[in-house]
Formats: sequence, C-alpha cells, structure tokens
Amino acid sequence: MFRFLKSMKYALDGIFYALKTERNVQIWLGVMFITFLIGFLLKISEFEFMIISIWMCGIGTSEYLNTAIEKLADRVTTEHDDQIKNVKDISAGATFICSTGAFLTCMYIFIPKILERFFH
Repeated sequence: MFRFLKSMKYALDGIFYALKTERNVQIWLGVMFITFLIGFLLKISEFEFMIISIWMCGIGTSEYLNTAIEKLADRVTTEHDDQIKNVKDISAGATFICSTGAFLTCMYIFIPKILERFFH
C-alpha cells in the first residue's frame, strides 16, 4: 500500500508541476472548465457530459505526454536535430488530433442546444 501511495505522490507531483509551468496544460485546464460550464448552462445530458469528459481527459493525457516528450527531447540535445523535431511534431500532432475530435464532438452537442435555446 505504501508503494501505491508513493506512486500516487509522484503522479500528483507531475500533474501539479505541469500545471504550474506549462502554458498549454494551463490552457487545456481553462478550456476544460469553460467547456463544462457551457455544458452545465446548456443542460446537457449525463451521457453527453460523460462523452465530453472522456474527450477532455484524452486531451489532457495527450498534452501531458506531449510535454514529457518535448522535455525529454530537449534533454537529449539543444541543437537542431531533424529526428527530434519529427518526434516533437508527431507528439504535437497527436494532441491536435485529439483536440479536433473533442471540438467537433462539443459542436455536435452544443450547437443544437444553442440554436434551440436562442432561436426557438
């Protein structure tokens, strides 16, 4: 049990370190809160909330992994290296793909509710 708690501490240390130091992680957290607020105001269903939550966790996970990959790559060399650039670009691309899926899903959920609320 002690080992598990120690592992949780390391994980939380990483989460809070990135929240304090990484602009993109801070942006993700802000967008997540705004998205949940919009969902609350539009009275989305529990199922819709769950779908959005899954996407938000996916984006967060992707952003954290992207940050870890970039930090590790920067430790390997500070000089320009095409292979490291490719790795960083691929990692950023994964976050972009996840964010695009989340955006499209949110629009699919939110737009009909906005139209109904304001134009009905």
